[in-house]
Amino acid sequence: MKRNIFILINTFIFSVLIWAYVNLNLMYTIETTIPLKLKSGKSQGISNDIPNNIDVVFKGKGWGLMKILLTKNLVYYVDLTSFKKDTRVDLIQNAAEIVNLPADVSVQSVNPGFIDVSFDNTITKMVKVRNNTSVITKDGYTIIGGVKVTPDSVKITGASSVVMKIKYVQTENIVFKDINSNISKDVRLIDSLGNQVKIEPMVVNVSYRLELSAEKTFEDIDVNVYGVPIDKDVLIIPPKISISLRGGVEELSKLTAKDIKIGINFKQIEADEQGEVEPTIELSDLFTLIKIEPQRFQYIIKKKQSEN
Repeated sequence: MKRNIFILINTFIFSVLIWAYVNLNLMYTIETTIPLKLKSGKSQGISNDIPNNIDVVFKGKGWGLMKILLTKNLVYYVDLTSFKKDTRVDLIQNAAEIVNLPADVSVQSVNPGFIDVSFDNTITKMVKVRNNTSVITKDGYTIIGGVKVTPDSVKITGASSVVMKIKYVQTENIVFKDINSNISKDVRLIDSLGNQVKIEPMVVNVSYRLELSAEKTFEDIDVNVYGVPIDKDVLIIPPKISISLRGGVEELSKLTAKDIKIGINFKQIEADEQGEVEPTIELSDLFTLIKIEPQRFQYIIKKKQSEN
């Protein structure tokens, strides 16, 4: 019985190998999308939109086409360094420049078939990195402060007409889930203008601080009025406030009522038409305000009596 099963398995494998040998030696065509990469000189800034990818139809034996489908770094490469002015490039004529193209595979067609390239003076400037990552913490944990991005600015190089319009570059959109400790991750920047702008570096580090979450209430904190004219006095009713904060256990343990600045600008009182104003609370971004009591305050303005 075992011998018969062994024979059946070998027969099946042999049949598959024969089928593969016969069929993968036949000619086929496939269409796939691959990156388009342009090489330009230091003074050649590409100022117009160039596609980052192109559609290519390949023809060849099954074995060669299989290599293309399995190759991760297949690139359609065009060298522009010999061009001195704006030009139209015939992509089908540059088919031989495809990186890692198997020898027994040829290019049948390219879409688009041509690209128009406009040049401008090249400049370099530094721009800020905008973070698109976020953290979902495990229950009972909180993020302390904001994200730290290193470096927080990167160098971009390209055509002056393009670079001058860029105010920032962005990280990839990544969500880190179920986090309960400090994290530090390298993330790539989004390169939406790959053939127009060079970004250095292309990878930045994002880091978050996490602590166990806690809440703390501070009661009877003085509410101060600032900006009061020298000839006036202001009485706040009630004169004190209570606030509740959420933050990390360690950071909350260090915080005192003296670290919390609560006040009302006299200009708020002058502009008020309701007889009540809301205080301004100066608070570190390490903490989240979850409750204040009371939320609004009445006031009495008195004129100072002149001294005789």
